[in-house]
Amino acid sequence: MKKIYLQIWKQAKPFYKKGRPMDINHIEWMMKEALNVCNKENIDDSLLLPLVILHDVGYSAIKNIKDVDYYQTDIRKVHMEIGSKIAIDILKKLKYPNLKIEKISYYISVHDNWSFGEINLYIKDKILGNFKDLDYIWMFTPKGFSAIQKVLKKTKKRMLEHLKKELSPIGGKKPFSSKTTKELHDKYLKDRIKELPNIIH
Repeated sequence: MKKIYLQIWKQAKPFYKKGRPMDINHIEWMMKEALNVCNKENIDDSLLLPLVILHDVGYSAIKNIKDVDYYQTDIRKVHMEIGSKIAIDILKKLKYPNLKIEKISYYISVHDNWSFGEINLYIKDKILGNFKDLDYIWMFTPKGFSAIQKVLKKTKKRMLEHLKKELSPIGGKKPFSSKTTKELHDKYLKDRIKELPNIIH
């Protein structure tokens, strides 16, 4: 991991401590896998890694976030708007290149726009598409599965059924953006299915 990404994470972490309980694990998992995707898919890590690290810092500004349904569209909008501003402040403080700050802050300002029906953003842009794949795949990991299961108020069995039916990001409305993210998704899904005999409710 490059020093600059660790510096960005150090600046971002206090915001995540104020945000959703799941997010530190969420970001740390994404950071590791994003580096792998960049290496295998020839993606610019100087854009994808800061996007991954900073994309949900805006939840820190939502009052009582631990008790809020953050799937609500107004919450999504606010966390993207505020997160984009926080990201600019952090990246400027670290003297990140201005043109890259502009691009990263834009990505953060639209990263959940799929929930408003804007699917083409993720299909046309390789960085945003692979980001969204990783953001989505996290809920197939053991900790992600448990966290999202609680948010959606599903039993473990129903959560697994949900994941088995939704075989591509954003409700199946877009394909995976790379071979690497598709393989990662399939591996985690296979692991969760293996646990099925132990999932009673």
